[in-house]
Amino acid sequence: MPPFKITYYAAVLAVFPLFAPIAARAAATASTSAPGLNITVSAVDPSTFHLVAYPKAAAPPSVSLFVAQTAPWSKAVVRKSASGVVTVQTPQGVLEVSPGGRVRLRDHAGHALLSSGTVASSNYSVTLTLTHGKDERFYGVGNESRDHSGPLTHPSGTSAVDNGATRVPFLWSTGGWSLLAANNLTGSTWKDDAGTLTWTTPAPYLDLYLSVAPDAYGLLNAESRLTGRAPIPPRWTFGFMVSRWGYGDATDIQDKWTQFRNRKIPVDAFIYDYDWFDNDWDFNTNRFPVGSLAKMKKMGLHFVGIRKPRVNGANLDFARKQGWILNSSLGVDLRFDLPEARSWWWSHHIPLVQAGVDGWWNDEAEQSADEFFQMAKTQWDGWRAMSPRRAWTISRAFAPGMQRYGAATWTGDIRSEWETLQNQPGTMLNWSMAGMPYSGQDIGGFIGKPSPELYARWVEEGVFVPVMRVHGNLGSDRWPWAFGEDSGAAAVKAIELRYRLIPYLYTLAAQTEATGAPMMRPLFLEFPKDEKTFDLRDEWLMGDRLLAAPVLNEGGARDVYLPAGQWYDFNTGASVAGAETRHIQAALDVIPAYVRAGTILPLGPVLQYTGEKPIDPLEVRVYPGADASFTLYEDNGDNYDYQKGACSRIPMHWDDRARTLTVSPRVGSYPGMLMTRHLNVVLPSGVRKSVTYVGNAVRVGF
Repeated sequence: MPPFKITYYAAVLAVFPLFAPIAARAAATASTSAPGLNITVSAVDPSTFHLVAYPKAAAPPSVSLFVAQTAPWSKAVVRKSASGVVTVQTPQGVLEVSPGGRVRLRDHAGHALLSSGTVASSNYSVTLTLTHGKDERFYGVGNESRDHSGPLTHPSGTSAVDNGATRVPFLWSTGGWSLLAANNLTGSTWKDDAGTLTWTTPAPYLDLYLSVAPDAYGLLNAESRLTGRAPIPPRWTFGFMVSRWGYGDATDIQDKWTQFRNRKIPVDAFIYDYDWFDNDWDFNTNRFPVGSLAKMKKMGLHFVGIRKPRVNGANLDFARKQGWILNSSLGVDLRFDLPEARSWWWSHHIPLVQAGVDGWWNDEAEQSADEFFQMAKTQWDGWRAMSPRRAWTISRAFAPGMQRYGAATWTGDIRSEWETLQNQPGTMLNWSMAGMPYSGQDIGGFIGKPSPELYARWVEEGVFVPVMRVHGNLGSDRWPWAFGEDSGAAAVKAIELRYRLIPYLYTLAAQTEATGAPMMRPLFLEFPKDEKTFDLRDEWLMGDRLLAAPVLNEGGARDVYLPAGQWYDFNTGASVAGAETRHIQAALDVIPAYVRAGTILPLGPVLQYTGEKPIDPLEVRVYPGADASFTLYEDNGDNYDYQKGACSRIPMHWDDRARTLTVSPRVGSYPGMLMTRHLNVVLPSGVRKSVTYVGNAVRVGF
């Protein structure tokens, strides 16, 4: 066998043949061939084409579990010439595949995106070569390794899944095209050389999706449609989460709940390691006696428990007798690709969900490209079948499409070092560009103990990432009061800011589901012609308007680059000119951040937890210098009724010339919606005006 991690599907060919015929590919599909290969070509939507190359002696491979759009798009125009040339045309582009495996891709205007290419088979692999514009840069894929992000650009690499390292087979180009090699495996390699990309998949077939779009946002949108939209996570997951390995007894555990509440430090969730369970899926009653989760709920706290892809003792003996196990380097894992194994495993979780578990922390499932995927899918399917609450999981690696199962990721068992902190934003930006919009990290680092300054700066960095979660190794504290008065106060101030930002972040999450644009974005998405942004990893945008540049070095000094245009200091309101690099010295409790002129930024009140009370009053910050628009999105925060229309939107527009903010009529509603809002409209100068909003249009002039 080749040296790559196979999937469960390929692990036992007697149970799941590598190749199985799929009838769905018959419609709106045409075929041609290359030496030793059959090639089928179709489109799955107006932007994305599907090419499958497989051995002539075999049936077509099964549709990849990574993709959500699987059927050929019936509106594509598919032609085959007398010479065997297959052409698939959509409103966005044209894919042409000739006999012999020659490939060309054009956009809707006829411009060549891929001027030539070939598909060829050799020695249990398929190699794709694509000739493109020489000035193109490649993004997507993922990070370099645990603790190291690597650059944002990816001219070469190998797909892999490991502790803190994920490189998925999704690569997109600034030339307006992308590819997803949806083979369900790791070990694909690629290299770009002088305008020719060579991609080799270590399998006898290639399951390839090529997308066309005018810009990066369009390509990310196409990938999100192809692999599945990320649903809006539960609102509580945008709050502060506390995790640690190692507790004493129930008194120790409940003491931490009480201390956070008594000290007025906002927190929404506690995430528990091995401490919480016995016998694979029973509560450890020494630490979680009957009634513990009910007590958490009364305190506004959520419970998340760790899950491994394996069972032990009598449970392992039973699974082994059923043939449900997969031997791996980390132990004997359960075969989550087998329906019977999935049903058995999930059945033991039903009482846990009924008892009040709110989410799952999935660990050590890197034995195959799809193991985390299969775990997350099992949890999603089981959860959705029994609970109206939103499902949420967090894993330390991911596969394409995991986001559609309510999955988030964290960056693995990282070290408590400044260098590691400096690499975290780049890793999460790389993952955002690879199709995973929700990521976090072990704030403070997992291995080792952070200094008080490192802890405070890491918490500050965590304010501006999708998942804000502290974590530490066995017995290593991560609560703010453990790091001294100054660092603890800085951490609490940062956590309070996180809660103020939730109305903005939650709106971004709705945009992510609608468009595929991630919350955490590299600057080049908004400034694609600014060379200084092409590999900028120590500052980033949340959405398209708010720039985060937290201190990542000891001592509080850093350089901040602001692209061309007018900006405002988020902390002081001072106007700042762009197109220059500024050297700043930030006090321990200050997080450098900037806002683009022409921005409306909503901020809520400081809450002790997201469900403590309605988000009122709402501070609406207006940053003049250009017209601005923002539509505040809201729903009930913990079910999927919003997908049926149970949500509201409040459009806001700033007319810069007239210096007037217009809050338009509310659109939509949901049960429990706050009918009357108190809006405090604030300019950077500090001038503010207050208005009561009941759903009808109001105007505020300055």
